[in-house]
Amino acid sequence: MNSFSKLCKCKKCNKTMKFKKESGGLYCCSTYDNYGKSHCDRVIVKEEFLKSLVCRRFEKELSDEEIREVIDHILVEDYLLLEIYFKNNEKPILLQGKFIQF
Repeated sequence: MNSFSKLCKCKKCNKTMKFKKESGGLYCCSTYDNYGKSHCDRVIVKEEFLKSLVCRRFEKELSDEEIREVIDHILVEDYLLLEIYFKNNEKPILLQGKFIQF
């Protein structure tokens, strides 16, 4: 199972993003992937990038199981525009271009 399977959602269409093995593993908008650009945009984010943000927040490496225990959901608008929400109502990680709020 992938670390963020069923946790990533496209912020534009609110559909779950699907995991693809290309480029070392990434999540892409399933609406775009299934129906094309007339239905949504090609929203993608690399799995390794998401892991690095979450591990940076907790200041340690987390296993896939630990990641799934703490993450509620992730909204992805673009690879540099995303929000990572936690199950325990901690402040989310907000990425907006060059600005990151941990």
